[in-house]
Amino acid sequence: MNEPCEYPYILYNEVIMYLETKWCRSLDAHEKHLLIEGYKYGRMVEAENEIKILFAE
Repeated sequence: MNEPCEYPYILYNEVIMYLETKWCRSLDAHEKHLLIEGYKYGRMVEAENEIKILFAE
């Protein structure tokens, strides 16, 4: 897996809402974009690790 997958926008909204609540402010468009890219990257790494675990000898 070299490219992150796209996920339903509702999953992105969940992490956006989490940070907006934690920081007590709205995120701007740039911050939302960075958060979404980080979310996709994190899910990709997590999936790769799960695949390694499943196919480990």
